Amino acid sequence: MAVHREDGKFQVRIELVAEFDEDYEGDDDGYAWLERWKAETRPRLLKAVFDALRADGTCDAIPVSRGASPDEEVEILVRRRV
Repeated sequence: MAVHREDGKFQVRIELVAEFDEDYEGDDDGYAWLERWKAETRPRLLKAVFDALRADGTCDAIPVSRGASPDEEVEILVRRRV
């Protein structure tokens, strides 16, 4: 059991926006740009984040759920092993 604990926080927030020409008729494409981002970019981004957090071998990076939708938010607990 830990005798002493220190905490910190670092947050990265990514806002996703798609802009269309004026002849665009609304969400006719079913948000295809967003679905493509979720399917292609998001997994690569998360893999890179987890790889970077675990790179030196002194940290565990664990995805945690705090009730938010995993489609909209990923929270990671980084625990340093000392």
